[in-house]
Amino acid sequence: MSKPRVLFLYTGGTLGMLRRDPGPLAPSFVAEDILPFVRGLEVEVEVQAEVLYNLDSSDIGPDHWERMAEGVARWLPEFSGVVVLHGTDTMAWSASALSYMLRGLDRPVVFTGAQRPIAYVRTDARNNLIHAALCATMSIPEVSIYFGRRLYRGNRTTKVSIQSYEAFESPVYRPLVEMGVAIRHTAPPLPAPTVSMRVATGFERNVVVMQVVPGAGPAIIDAAVLTGARGIVIRGFGAGNVPQKGWPEAIRRASEQGVSVVLHSQCLRGAVDLTAYEGGRAAMDAGAMGTGAMTLEAATVKLMWLLGQGLGGDWLKAAYHEDVAGEGSADGAED
Repeated sequence: MSKPRVLFLYTGGTLGMLRRDPGPLAPSFVAEDILPFVRGLEVEVEVQAEVLYNLDSSDIGPDHWERMAEGVARWLPEFSGVVVLHGTDTMAWSASALSYMLRGLDRPVVFTGAQRPIAYVRTDARNNLIHAALCATMSIPEVSIYFGRRLYRGNRTTKVSIQSYEAFESPVYRPLVEMGVAIRHTAPPLPAPTVSMRVATGFERNVVVMQVVPGAGPAIIDAAVLTGARGIVIRGFGAGNVPQKGWPEAIRRASEQGVSVVLHSQCLRGAVDLTAYEGGRAAMDAGAMGTGAMTLEAATVKLMWLLGQGLGGDWLKAAYHEDVAGEGSADGAED
């Protein structure tokens, strides 16, 4: 019986880094030959590796997201699934981006990485890499992140720790899979697609994220518009609330100039509801959209992607509130 084939698509990150002596961790070419560090995996799967690029994930952006998506689309038909090896710092951003671009995805694309390099004796990289490869053979037709002990929906995931091996959480959505002595499927994956896969590239780069600070005025919104922002994500209080003095008016000015404004929350858990308080309601009446239960990464990248598809105004608002790739769906949400 033939084994499933899995592609390791390497983009860089801590997993393949070495420490300069003296100096910080930096990209190295050890990642081009990582298979000796996971001996035994070949019993379960047949692995092929491709190096797409070798970057610290802090240097990864929309151009790299598009190359990732195009690489996945090019190689995926030959494999049961793809494991994208990626740095942790922007992994949730990249996973969100691929979830939107890969329309009609019919098999798993699993992001993983590590808090310590795979060449170290004490590392989380081997566990993550082995289990991500096994998840890439499952019937889970979506972009996900495997880290620690769990497989998460990629666009419902955020990095929460610099130190812990459990570096990621899915704040309001259950993991898809939990790995222990037994393998537990704990939330339903996305349904199988009904259309052929295509890659929908295109991201607006001029999108800014700002945070409301008690007592701060809204001049930052006007400044963002003046400097060319096409989209603004505001991290408000609680359910998406903003101060009533000045902020709704600034949001209205931005909206009238064709800038899309989104209201998010500074809270990790829960859902934005702009009807809950007067400040949020006033912002919504001024043109702001709420992010619901999306993560900051998913909400921001979704705005970048929809703007990059040429949408604006009411068309963008309608599309923003539609569930594209499970980023806001209620099935599998935490109680």
